[in-house]
This record gives sequence, C-alpha cells and structure tokens, in this order.
Amino acid sequence: MSRRASILLPAALCFACGDATQTTVTQSGGDPTTNVTADPSSTGSTGSTDPTTPTTSTTTTPTTAGEGSATDSGTSTGGTSTTTFTTGSSDDTGTSSPAQTDTGPQGTSSTGPDDTGTGDTGDSSTGDVVACACPDIEVALDDGIFLLSASAELWKYFPETNKFEMLGQIDCAGQFATFSMAVDRLGFAWVQFFGGELRKVDVTNVANCTDPGYLPGQQGVENFGMAFVSNSKFDACDRIYGNTYSGIGGYSEGPNIGDFLTITPDDLQLSKFGKTNFDGAEVTGTGDGRAFVFGGANPSKLVEMDKAKGTAVQTLPLAGLEINNGAFAFAFFGGDFYFFTDSDNDQLSSEVTHMDFDDSDNNGKQDLTVITNDAPLLVVGAGVSTCAPTVPL
Repeated sequence: MSRRASILLPAALCFACGDATQTTVTQSGGDPTTNVTADPSSTGSTGSTDPTTPTTSTTTTPTTAGEGSATDSGTSTGGTSTTTFTTGSSDDTGTSSPAQTDTGPQGTSSTGPDDTGTGDTGDSSTGDVVACACPDIEVALDDGIFLLSASAELWKYFPETNKFEMLGQIDCAGQFATFSMAVDRLGFAWVQFFGGELRKVDVTNVANCTDPGYLPGQQGVENFGMAFVSNSKFDACDRIYGNTYSGIGGYSEGPNIGDFLTITPDDLQLSKFGKTNFDGAEVTGTGDGRAFVFGGANPSKLVEMDKAKGTAVQTLPLAGLEINNGAFAFAFFGGDFYFFTDSDNDQLSSEVTHMDFDDSDNNGKQDLTVITNDAPLLVVGAGVSTCAPTVPL
C-alpha cells in the first residue's frame, strides 16, 4: 500500500522488534550481509543500511469521528498521555467467502462489504477444503511485510529483526511507474501502476506477472491506496479496500474529499461506499477483519474504518510522523504498525517508524519509534497478507 505524489514525474506512493541500530540486506536465497549498502546498479534503489539511534515521540488521545466523516482534523498535544485507541476487531460480522484470487469463485461469493451470507469454510479434520486457507509456499506470508519500491522491485521486511530482503525486479511488460500494492492470502502481490492498471505478481517468482482482468477508471477512479482485509475474525476470506487519490497535486486533507472503496473479488468491480478526509491515503488490513487508513498532515493520522459502513471508528493523530508528500506506505503486523515514509523528501530511501499499537511494553502509551532512517529502498507500497499474525509472536 503506498505511493508518491505526482507533483514531479509520477513514480509511485502509498506498512520492530529487532535491533534498531542495524539493518541487514539480503538477496532472496542468499546469506545475510550486515551493515552493507544495497548496490544501486543491481537493485535500482539506494540507501544506507546503517540507521541512526531511534527516537521516540508519544501519542495523543484519539478522537471519534463524526457520522459521515472518516476523520477528525486532530491536533497533537505531546506529553505522555495514555491513549485508548481501540485494538479490537471491526464490527463487520459477515461470513461470506469471496472468490480465491487466482482460481475464480469458490463457495458463495460476497456481494458487498456488509454481506452476511454464509460461506463453506470446511473442516480440515475430515479432509474438507477450508475456504481461503493460507498456502504453504516458498516465500512465507506470515513472517514479514512485502514492500514495493519506486523502481518496481519487490522486497520483504522482517519486523522481528529489522532486516530487508530483495525478492527481485517485477516484470510487468515494461510498466515501472508503481503507485500502490496489496498482498492476498494466496501469495500474490497486486501491484497498481499510475495508469490505474492492476497486475498480479507471484511473490515466489516476481517475473510472473499476470493481468487479473481489473478495468481501470471505474467510478472515475484511477489510483487508490489499497489493502486486502479479511471479512471478519470468523471469516478468513479477503477483499481489496482502498482510499482514492484524485491525481491533482499533492496529497491533501479536508472534509470528505476522499472516497473509501472496495473491489468485489469475483468480478473485480469497484464500489465507493464512504467518505474520508484524505485525497490520497494508504490502507492496511488485518486477518481479523479490521481496516485502517493512513494519511493527512500536521499531524498525519491513523484512522480505523468501519468497513461495513465506510465510516471512521476512531482517529489517532500521529505526532512527529509526517508524510510531507513524499512516498509513503504502512502495514499492520503482529499487533503493531510499521510506517514507511520519505519524510525528508530525498526520493532515495524511506524511514521506518514502529508504533507499539498494542502497548506490549505496558507503559500506557502507543510509542512511535524511528527504527531505520535509511532503508535500502524508496518504499511506495507495503502489503501484508491477512495470513500474517495479528498479535505479538
């Protein structure tokens, strides 16, 4: 999920538990190399892998959005106040089983974000097929966050060790102007380009790029930040949710200037069903059915969405974390958030910021900590499969 503002030549826009003073870059299948710089000639990305000492800023008390609005404007007050931002699951209780993203419809396809039809989840103990089960593939879906670079490379970030691994250069028939990305439960990265095209890239073989049949420009929407989100904590099947970008100027914030949307899995039809305060924002989802939006400025904001109604549940201002119209993305992994931003607008490398969303250190705060100042790539998309853990490992 991510992207970069189109005020220059469009390229792309938009998700730490490890050693905050060390970043390791490895080639897929190779041995880790500590404290090295990714070779721009081979990866197309630059950036030091020797991050500086992390810095921490405290969060502020979240606000509850008004009806019909995705966010409140929110301002940071600093200090060390304790937040009560919800970490529970969405109130979406649908149990529909949308089509698997590479094999066509199976079971009962969902017909909308609030569909409550029952899908056949099967019983693994009796040999029945379990709907939307996570596959056992060479590149695991449950141990890290997939990243998309501005130069159309697919990477993987491992939160537990703060390490990066390049999976390879995407080969989608000469398309390189990447905008956003989402990763499904079957091991496909859905890459969005600036023309609105969606392509499926096999995470185990990034040269395998196919057209899923999505028609760009539906409902007047060309580009949108996006993520796969499970239907609910009881229904693992997932679908794409997104937030629109008009393509005009930089990313902006204002009352109801953005649209919250979804794409039905069976026919890839786009539907708008809610408003947000962001013209250009990223989306991430969880395996227990929650959807979050990241956007805005002064400060930027994290918004949990009611994905059945298309309205905001709560808004959390992110003091000290700004997008500044650089490339940005974020993802949810193991109970926490990981933000990838080009806050200094160097268009070379991203900073990585960890939010202790579930307050696992029990200090009463949802701390924001910069864990890497110079990632080995400029991140324009971040995608985490809904197979990934939703609680700390």
